[in-house]
Amino acid sequence: MFQSHIDNSILSKEYINHPVFEEIKYMMDFYESVSYTCYFFFPSGTSYIRNYVSDIYIALEGTLESIQTLLKIGRINDVLVLVRKLFDDVLTEIYIDVIRKENPDWEKSLIVKDVDTWLKGKYRVPSIKKILAKLKNSETTQKLYPFFGWETYLKANRELLDDSVHSNRYQLFLLNCNSLHLENRIRFLQNVLIFLKQIMMIHLAFIFYLNPHYLMASDYVDYMDIGLTPPKGSESWIAPYAQKAFDKYIKPYPNLATFIKQECYLQIV
Repeated sequence: MFQSHIDNSILSKEYINHPVFEEIKYMMDFYESVSYTCYFFFPSGTSYIRNYVSDIYIALEGTLESIQTLLKIGRINDVLVLVRKLFDDVLTEIYIDVIRKENPDWEKSLIVKDVDTWLKGKYRVPSIKKILAKLKNSETTQKLYPFFGWETYLKANRELLDDSVHSNRYQLFLLNCNSLHLENRIRFLQNVLIFLKQIMMIHLAFIFYLNPHYLMASDYVDYMDIGLTPPKGSESWIAPYAQKAFDKYIKPYPNLATFIKQECYLQIV
């Protein structure tokens, strides 16, 4: 029978109180906030009259909610599959944003064909390998790309997630058996936490770098909406939730934090 709460009779106290649950809640709240903020910014290059990115962020929040639900009933291998999906979805969103910004035919057309047809369900994005190659070589992202260790620990972590997708090991089947007492259950739960933090760090860095206006405080727009002159410099104020996310996910990496502060016009503390 499906249960939406954590089953205390099956899972240990250490599992139930693991920080991954609070982490997921925080990430969900972040995507809800940035989805609301970016909704008011119309993206160029598409025939849509609303910001499709807002919908993507809500979808990412939904995937996190699914991860949370599965964790609460101890289906860790299914969780790892969804974490891989989340990673792929984040990279897809970044890729679509990059090719939208790099449209070489602005004088001929205001629509980026691949982006617009993708939104209409008629274009399939390339493989993750090709997406990463694009991010590595693109003038838009090549300065940010080297900060994340794509060919080292991130590659190793993606291979671990791929193992779950393809059930490459017997123990991965066992991770979905929530009635078994597994010595490595907490270790895999900790891996989920590590993977989620890495994904969030990557996505947040790209948002700051490519779309800092999604993370600006609402003061400037609020003043404009009521016909008042915004406070001087308010267009560069950072939203409190964005500053908190920066402190949580980017500040622990000094080189990345310094780069983002240098490249982003927001007043990041």
